[in-house]
Amino acid sequence: MKHFLPQIGALVGLLTTISSVQAQPPQLPEPLYEQSFEQDAGTWLSTGGDAKVSMERAPENVKVGESALRFDYKVAPGPISILISPLAPRSLDTLQAISFWVKVNHNASLAFALQEQGGGRFGTVFSVAKDQWQHVEIAPQELVLQLDKDSPKDDDGKLDLDKVEGMALLDFNQMIAQLAADPNNPLIQLLGIETGPRTLYLDGVVFSSKPLSPALPSSTLLDDFTRPQAEWLSVGGATLKNIKGDAPETNALQVDYTQAAGRVAAFAKLLPPGVLVDKSKLSFKLASKRHATLIVQLEEKSGGKYNANFEVAGDALATEKNLDFTDFEPADDSKDDNNRLDLGQVKQILFIDASGLLGMGEGENTIWLNQIRTK
Repeated sequence: MKHFLPQIGALVGLLTTISSVQAQPPQLPEPLYEQSFEQDAGTWLSTGGDAKVSMERAPENVKVGESALRFDYKVAPGPISILISPLAPRSLDTLQAISFWVKVNHNASLAFALQEQGGGRFGTVFSVAKDQWQHVEIAPQELVLQLDKDSPKDDDGKLDLDKVEGMALLDFNQMIAQLAADPNNPLIQLLGIETGPRTLYLDGVVFSSKPLSPALPSSTLLDDFTRPQAEWLSVGGATLKNIKGDAPETNALQVDYTQAAGRVAAFAKLLPPGVLVDKSKLSFKLASKRHATLIVQLEEKSGGKYNANFEVAGDALATEKNLDFTDFEPADDSKDDNNRLDLGQVKQILFIDASGLLGMGEGENTIWLNQIRTK
C-alpha cells in the first residue's frame, strides 16, 4: 500500500531560531510554561496555506477559563498548515510533563513535536474523536526522534531539553489528503479520504517539572494505554480511544470503524528507534466484534514494509497472538534494498483490517487491543 501512512517528518519549516539564549537559574519556575489563552493567542501562529489563528469564546469550545485558541485550516491537497509556537532555549531544562486540551470538529490524528535548536525533531501522534475535548499528557522521553529524509539530523539521537526552541501541532489527515490531488488514485476510496475545512480548539497548555506517572512500566511493553489519549493514528475513518480497566494490565485501545466493501481501516503507532532489536516475536491480546482479516505491518525507516496476516473471530473474546518476526513477509509496496526485515530500522507498527477488500461482509466493528509487547 504505497504512501499508506505519510511520515511525521513532513513537519517542515517548523519555526525560526530564538535570537538569544539566556542562562536560567538552577531551579526553574513552576509551571515552566502555561497558556490558557484568556487574553490573546500568545506566541501561537500558523504556517502554510491560508490557515488562521484566532480567539474562541463560545462556551462549548472553551475548556479552561473563558476563551481558547481557535485554529482554522483545510484538509486538502496543497500546503500543509501547522500550529506552532516558539520557546526560549533553556526554559524547559527541567521539563517532565506536557499537558493540554484539544478538540477538533472531525475525527483527527494529530502530531505534536518539539524542535531542538540546531538539532532533531521529536514527536508523537495521537487520535481525537469528533467534537470531543481530549486531554493529552506527554512525557518528553516518550517523544520519538524523526528519522526520515526530510527531518533535521540530531547529533546524539536524544531530546536535549536545554536546546528546545519550539513546538508544533499538526492534523495528520492533511498528509493523507495529498493523495486526493489525483482524483483517479484508487487509495482515495480505499482509505475513505475526506477533504474540507477543519477547526481545532486548543486550551489549558501546561509544561511542568512535575513528572507524570510512568507510561511504560516494562521495557518490553510497547503501550500500556494509561495516558488519557490514544497514542496511535487512524486511517479509514476509525475512532480510537483508550479504555481504562480494573487493573493496569487490562487497559486497552478501542477502535471503532465500519467494515465496507473496497475499504480498509487501520491504526498505527510510532516506535522508538531500536525498540525491537534482539527481540524474536510480537505478542498482544486482541478481540473483535465481527470476523476480520487483519494485517500487522512493520515499516522500516528505509522504506521496507513487512506483513503478518491472521484471522480473528467475531465473538468479542480476547485471544493472545504471538507473531514471530521471522514470519513477516515483504509487502507488495515494500522498498527495501536488502529484502530483509531489519528490526533496528523499524519505526512504526500498523494494524490493518483488510476484510473490506476480501468481500467478507459489511457492518460496524470494534476491535480491542492490549498487552502489546515484544519477547
